[in-house]
Amino acid sequence: MKRIISILFISLTVLFLSSCAKKDYSVRFKNDFNEIVQNVTAGNAYLGTVAPGKTSDYVPFAGSSFIISGMSVSGKQLNGTESVSGKGTHKWTITLKSDGTLGFSEDAI
Repeated sequence: MKRIISILFISLTVLFLSSCAKKDYSVRFKNDFNEIVQNVTAGNAYLGTVAPGKTSDYVPFAGSSFIISGMSVSGKQLNGTESVSGKGTHKWTITLKSDGTLGFSEDAI
């Protein structure tokens, strides 16, 4: 009987610890630029079209490094790369600044 309880306890402990090790990543796009940006993507996450002064919803993504792409309505290409790490839940914001450069920051949950 003790053996069954020990096996059950060990199994539940391993299951609990492995569930904490999962990566739950989300990203969003904030447009501080003066033009609409279309077809914004970050790796496998499609963030859509974002108007000036607006922020997209968070979109889950997989991986630890990704390419950021999109295009403004006047044809300015949005290009960049970022990498992320950490176990558990993390959310990040990609910001297209008013000068046309990209910023990237982790958000407090």
